[in-house]
Amino acid sequence: MATFTVNGHTVTANQNQKLLRFLRDTLRLTSVKDGCSEGACGTCTVLIDGKPTRACIPQTDKLEGKQILTVEGLTEFEQEVFT
Repeated sequence: MATFTVNGHTVTANQNQKLLRFLRDTLRLTSVKDGCSEGACGTCTVLIDGKPTRACIPQTDKLEGKQILTVEGLTEFEQEVFT
């Protein structure tokens, strides 16, 4: 079990799983895409503590206290500029 922040909201992952699965299946954040599930393509990239990271690699148990940012967490201005 791990507690961390996603887009400014504190969340708890009750079971260990890939961050990608937690974001999409539990939190329903669909901007995080599942391209290859192996870390090769980068389609699932999110920011973890400000560093670009492929969400299909880290396990939720390793994210205690981390800050995760997805496209849904960007401001409207940031979404227009970066998409």
